[in-house]
Parts: sequence; C-alpha cells; structure tokens
Amino acid sequence: MKRNLISFACISTLLMGILTGCGEQKATALVNTLTFDTEDFGSLRLGYDAEDIHVLESDNDKVILKEYMNEDKPSYYARASTQSDELLITEGDRPNRSSFESYVEIYIPPNYTDSISLHSTSGTIHSEIGLNLSGVFDVDTTNGVVKVSNVKASNIRITSTNGSLNFENIDADRLNIQTTNAETTMNQINGIVSYQSKGGNLTASDLHGSGSFNASGEGSIAVSFADVTNDISAYSKNGTLTVTFPDTLTFKFFATTKEGSINTSFSDQLTVTDTTAVGTIGTSPEIAIELETRNGDIKVSGKE
Repeated sequence: MKRNLISFACISTLLMGILTGCGEQKATALVNTLTFDTEDFGSLRLGYDAEDIHVLESDNDKVILKEYMNEDKPSYYARASTQSDELLITEGDRPNRSSFESYVEIYIPPNYTDSISLHSTSGTIHSEIGLNLSGVFDVDTTNGVVKVSNVKASNIRITSTNGSLNFENIDADRLNIQTTNAETTMNQINGIVSYQSKGGNLTASDLHGSGSFNASGEGSIAVSFADVTNDISAYSKNGTLTVTFPDTLTFKFFATTKEGSINTSFSDQLTVTDTTAVGTIGTSPEIAIELETRNGDIKVSGKE
C-alpha cells in the first residue's frame, strides 16, 4: 500500500510538471532576418500560411524580412529562392501545435517600384506605407484580413474567400477584387474597379473613375463616386444596390429588376415601368450607367 502511494505521488508530480511546462507560453521574439539586394530580382513574392504579414518601409535600399516566433528552430526559418527574375520567400517547417505563434515583417525600400505579391492563408496582411509600383500589387488570402492603403500601381489584384478587405487611398489603372464572402470597404479609390463577389457586402466611397460591380449571391453593393470618367455597371442578385454620383453628371441610364424596387432622385426624367427605368440625363452624355438586380432594391441619387 505504501509503495502504491509513493508511485501515485511520483506520477502526480510528473503530471503536474508536464502540465505546468505546457502552460508556460514563450514570448514571441525576432528569430530570423534575411536581407536582399533589389538589383537581384524584378519582382517579390511572399507566401505564408497562418502568419500575419506586416509591410513596413525599409530605412535603406534593401528588402528585409524579419520573422518573429515563440519557438526558435532553424528549420522554421523562411526559405528564399530566385527564379525567372522573381524572389520567392516562403515559410519554413511549422510544428503541429496550437501554442506556436509567429508573424513576419517585410521591409520595402522607398525606391522599390517592381511587382509585389503577398499571400497569407489565414493571417492578416497589413500595409500602410507609400508604395509606388510600375508593376502589379497582388494580395491573396483565404480567411485572412487585408488592410491596404497608400498604394499606387499599374494593376492591383485582390483575391479572398472569407475574412474582410479594407482599402484606402488607392491609385491604379485597374483594381480587381474577387471574393466569395469577404466584407469589403473602400475609400479614396482612383481607377477602373472590377469587383466580383458571391456573398460579401461592398461599401465604397470617394471613387474616382469607373467600374463594374457584381454580387452574384446575397451581397449588397453601395458605391459612391466623386468623379465618373467612364461607364458604370452593377449587378446584385439578392442584395440592395445603392449608387451615388455627382449631380452634375450627364449620362444614359438603364435599371432593371425582377422583384425589387427602383428609386432614383431623377425619376421625372425617366421612362419607368414596374421593373425598368430608362432615360437620358443631361445633354449629349458619353457615360452609361446600367444597374440590375433580381430580388434586391435599386437606389440611385446624385450629390453635390
């Protein structure tokens, strides 16, 4: 009996030690730094799984990657290679433990103008520094959060499944957004916008340019243009479609719905039926606005 009590006490002590050790969470710290000369590549691609990616400004002419982890093992460090003039940086091995924590910082020189591609499956991609790219700015995520501002590029491509997308102060020849269910907000956007979603909502303000907007599922679309330079088209299957533009704009207008309603601030200038509203606003318009819903309402107004 005494021997059994001693054995039980030893096992209990061992279990307590294991549980106590497991309960100790190591602090996340800088474990790895990689430095790259921008003359050695023409585009940059960064790919991670669950890590948050923070884009920061480099204080020299080098691209610098910093990895922060709460476990320091060389096998976890990033892997870098250059192929076809592209610098590819991907994550190293990862332990199959929920206690593992990590994030990365990528430092971009102010004079860097080539293409940048960022991927994080479920982490946050955050960039607020001023980027002026002659190439493409590409962001891809499955369930992560994307927060991007102060980017000028020839082409910006955003791809996501879920999560949320937030863009501010964007200047691009073309801004292409494809998402399944992400909630998307945009402000101060200059360029041609192409937006496609299945279930997420879009709220966009202070747009300068033109665009096409398509919500093929349950999502609603609300876009407000400060300046319109070309045609605007929008489709929402089941959600509400709200469009605002300068009241000085002249345009050809066509709106149709199957089950929803059509409300405009210029209905007296339109030919209206139960399901359509058609007309010309102003003299010799060069811009066309075409709106369509299946079950959602259409709301259109001008602003000073």
